[in-house]
Amino acid sequence: MRAWIFQDHRQKHKLGDKAPWSVGWIDPEPLALRRDDLDLEAATAITRETDNKGRRGEIIPLHPVVIDHLRKLKSFDTLVFPWPHNRRGLWDEFHRIQKAAGIHLACHRKHEHTIGCHCYGFHDLRRAFATVNAESMTADSLQRLMRHKDYSTTQRYINMAKQLHRAVENLHVPDVLRAKPTKKKKSN
Repeated sequence: MRAWIFQDHRQKHKLGDKAPWSVGWIDPEPLALRRDDLDLEAATAITRETDNKGRRGEIIPLHPVVIDHLRKLKSFDTLVFPWPHNRRGLWDEFHRIQKAAGIHLACHRKHEHTIGCHCYGFHDLRRAFATVNAESMTADSLQRLMRHKDYSTTQRYINMAKQLHRAVENLHVPDVLRAKPTKKKKSN
């Protein structure tokens, strides 16, 4: 997925697929991030209780890659990602970018299809963050980064990740598709 956050009305930044995904943020949080809540030296951001799903303020550690991208954003705006339009406009732009990139997901539901049926949503980024990171960090860390109030919510993501990894490990691969060991050539 490509960028979905505009620094201003004219300049597009390719950060939308990196920053929110890399920290597990939910839809409104990146747009509410203030410059004075960002500490690039300490590699942290403050998420305020009024702007996150868990309704509690926290200091969130940020990955060095996210910090590198955030350092490139220069602006006098008080917000890191100012979006002067309504949230629906953000979804529309996110879908438009995916359509331009050739993303067209299958929708098997029997209903009148919209562009939203065939594109990723912002929550898909959050779910991907949880699933990809579930086995590489503690459950407590994942819960804190995702700001789940209830541990059982985090546990569902962990269980999903375990099931997916087991399923992939147990996939049948025909012998003809298996990689054959290569023979080393003798050097003279």
